[in-house]
Amino acid sequence: MHSSGHKLTYRPEIDGMRCIAVAAVLIYHLKITVAGTSILPGGFLGVDLFFVLSGFLITKILLEELQTRGRIGFGRFYARRARRILPPLLLVMLVSVPVALAVLLPSELSRFGMSLLTNLFFVSNLFWADQLGSYGAQSSLLQPFLHTWSLAIEEQFYLLFPLALFGLFKIGRRNAIWIGIVAMALISLVIAHLTTLHRADLSFFSPASRAWELLAGSGLAYLSQKRPDALRTRRFAGFVPLFSLIVIIGYFVAFHFGQHAHPGLPTLPFILACCGLLWFAQPGEPVTKVLSTTPFVFIGKLSYSIYLWHFPVFAFGRLTNLDGVTAADHALWIVVTLALSAAGYYAVEKPFRFRIPGRAFVATTCMATLAIAIFAGLSSFTDMLSQHRLAKLDALYQDNTYDNEVLQKQSWSILKGLYQNSSEGEPLAHVASRHEKEDLWFKDTGGPKILVVGNSHSKDFFNGLYLNANGYEVARYGLRSNFAKSDVEALFASPNFAAADLVMVATKYDSTKIAKLTAALQGMRAREKRVLLIGNTAEFESPGVLPIFDWYLRRSGDHASLEKLNALAPRYEVASVAPLNVTLRNLAQQLDIRFVSRRDLVCDDAVGSCHLITPDGKKAMFDGHHWTLDGARYFVRRALEQGLLE
Repeated sequence: MHSSGHKLTYRPEIDGMRCIAVAAVLIYHLKITVAGTSILPGGFLGVDLFFVLSGFLITKILLEELQTRGRIGFGRFYARRARRILPPLLLVMLVSVPVALAVLLPSELSRFGMSLLTNLFFVSNLFWADQLGSYGAQSSLLQPFLHTWSLAIEEQFYLLFPLALFGLFKIGRRNAIWIGIVAMALISLVIAHLTTLHRADLSFFSPASRAWELLAGSGLAYLSQKRPDALRTRRFAGFVPLFSLIVIIGYFVAFHFGQHAHPGLPTLPFILACCGLLWFAQPGEPVTKVLSTTPFVFIGKLSYSIYLWHFPVFAFGRLTNLDGVTAADHALWIVVTLALSAAGYYAVEKPFRFRIPGRAFVATTCMATLAIAIFAGLSSFTDMLSQHRLAKLDALYQDNTYDNEVLQKQSWSILKGLYQNSSEGEPLAHVASRHEKEDLWFKDTGGPKILVVGNSHSKDFFNGLYLNANGYEVARYGLRSNFAKSDVEALFASPNFAAADLVMVATKYDSTKIAKLTAALQGMRAREKRVLLIGNTAEFESPGVLPIFDWYLRRSGDHASLEKLNALAPRYEVASVAPLNVTLRNLAQQLDIRFVSRRDLVCDDAVGSCHLITPDGKKAMFDGHHWTLDGARYFVRRALEQGLLE
């Protein structure tokens, strides 16, 4: 790695660490399971290891420049970053465009175009924080450029950090840089932990929550300049690298996404282990020897290209696979990723980084950027897809919609329409909006007032009640399924809760949060509310990435039978739903409240079928567990006919 006027000492074991990081990320994104358990549930932490390495190497370059020149050449620094980052990224985006045109549906292509545009400005982390409920969601695996969130985090960090470092240097006081780095890291860690506790989805993509991981590497870079031998005794060097590597691998194997406050304090031991391995890995030490071997170093040198290529390859592979991903598919994806990465590394990454003249680099980069920007703009406003392909889908689906994102948006349309005269733009899936917290929805028509409470599943039940309205009023209140005490207290303080005659709790229940659910229900009863506990809906796992309806229809083609689909559906039902509903039914009996199973509205065990198709031939679900408007209308009508409001 070069800097202006001088060269950093090359450490092959750092490339070895990059190899470990990218391998963990790839295995995690393959989603390989054994007996239903992921073999590397914490592999996503490979990105966190990349952050530490990046912070170390970049800060080392900046500190050496400050030491030798007394200043930072910001122009040279950002030019080096552009040569390092842009050519491989632009190449992957350009190659992905024709594949996207051949594979994606209209709404998917529009999102793809927006992801490209946000990549160009290195704000894709903000885009995905807005678009996705969770990085760990199954749907995230189908977004070809989701992984670029980490590049955006780095570039946002390096937009500000060199300025902060130069400011600390100009203070001139002893240890000002060290104190500044430590202070910024601690502040970021506190922000990360607190934000994760309340908005884990936002924290994951936030530069403020990630800066401490990069700053951990920055702190090591400062120590390597001021105290290069600190703690590097034979006693520590003998066991710290191996111990650190064991901790890193242990986190990869045992750290589950969504079950820990990440990035936050639970992530700290992993980052310290990364720092321990980076600091104590010395020539001749066993772990260093292994990390410095040719295979580790070779993959490490390709790691940036591998990281860029793997997610589009995996996403497009899943999108074109109807019958489920096999080990052979995984092997093919890895081979394609490595081949494209090697080709891109030698044909684009190395030449543009070290050999291509400045003017040629600028001209080529600008042309590629302009081409991508034009495509991104057009994809959002025009229909660029093959009309022949869409015509075939129209013929296959007939009166149904093949684009599930359209159905998902339609499922929110009723609530959004009710928000038009409110002070807030639109409803939220998992938390209460200001409109739900502060505004009274009921108009005192004399009929029963029903408040539906829960996450996005409450929206589905609200839709069904709204579409079948007959003498009652209905409102909705967004509430996370963990039933946090502060959220429940806010519900109790809302005007709609106070006015409601009947509170229906309809969410996607978590078996680990039954105690908090119990407390919330007891609080409702204590406030003399009539409560109806609505159990989980039936869930389905398709053999492929498409929901069961779409998988069956596209696989069967002209031979598809909607009756056969309903009879086939129980084969793919998630088995854990029914036992959890039994637990919820027992809880309702203990609290003397009524219980209705949404699962039993979808599936009829007596005849061995599930209603993925409504009687009038409409798609009932747009994914594995959310109802379309047609599905909501039908399922809640069944509930009303069975005495839901009696």
